Amino acid sequence: MDGRTRSVTMREVAQHAGVSSSTVSRALSGSRAMSAEIRDRVLRSAEALGYEVNLLGRALRQQRLDVVGLILPDFSNPFFTALAEQLGAVFREAGFELLVSSAGNDLGIERRAVSSFLGRQIHALVVIPSDEAASRAALDAASRRVPTVQFDRRVADSDAPYVGCDNRIGVELIVRHVREVTPPGEPVVFVGAGTASSSARERREAFAALMPEALILDGSFDVAWGHRAARELLDRGIAGATVVTSADVIALGLQSELQAAGRRVPGDFRVIGFDGVGVADYALPALTTVRQPVEAMSRAILELITRDDPATPAGTVLVAPDLVLGDSSRTASGRAARGR
Repeated sequence: MDGRTRSVTMREVAQHAGVSSSTVSRALSGSRAMSAEIRDRVLRSAEALGYEVNLLGRALRQQRLDVVGLILPDFSNPFFTALAEQLGAVFREAGFELLVSSAGNDLGIERRAVSSFLGRQIHALVVIPSDEAASRAALDAASRRVPTVQFDRRVADSDAPYVGCDNRIGVELIVRHVREVTPPGEPVVFVGAGTASSSARERREAFAALMPEALILDGSFDVAWGHRAARELLDRGIAGATVVTSADVIALGLQSELQAAGRRVPGDFRVIGFDGVGVADYALPALTTVRQPVEAMSRAILELITRDDPATPAGTVLVAPDLVLGDSSRTASGRAARGR
């Protein structure tokens, strides 16, 4: 004996369940319809015997794995990890596993990640592009091989379809709220994340168009920028304002820095975020934010990668978000604006 555990065969599972080997194959792959009773019997037998599906063998037979790849710009932004968690949950329901890779905001790593996933016989690829222009080559290379979907951020000229939040509607909800809660004479500030990503650019442009009088500060999608933005506001002598941020991570840093400096939120400053997942629950007071419809977007991606004709261009799928009211933007009287 060499100490290795012998693998359970599909034939043994079939004998245990009292069905044929072909029935076991269909039950485990989900490739054909069958009664729930037979499928459950096979799955119980497979679990009881410790049967493990040979994914590589299946890939060689089907020319693909029931695996979807996801490439994130980085792992440091908790919003991206929250997206990955929701995508994984939706895909598992449909029989897919999700493999996640981070590009580290590096285009070279992003290209290598695409090549690596394509070499693994994946079913489809979901990409949150690191750059809204320079990521196009990697996206188009992927879309020629497997169903490929852009998520959250987009490269406008890419062949790959895009699924994301309708940022314009999100900003409209925020602006309506800002006009209700900002005291007369106090400034409105937008703390953005630059224009390198489509989501940051779309939010900035929409806000500037609706509130051209607002002060705009630009930085990056991280907590540290929120801290720096708060110090910049205080250095400018701004004692009170309504501050809209391009992401919850920015709002978290900004709100924390204002409070550390002895400013009251919402007494002196009202703070509003955007995303509604990830770090929003850690804000104190509770953050007013636009909540992205992550589950609905995940299901839209699933529909795209499982449609009968993946070669047909799908264009853009935008899902409307909601405004979630928190204490961070209460008026002095405690009144809050109406949510969508």
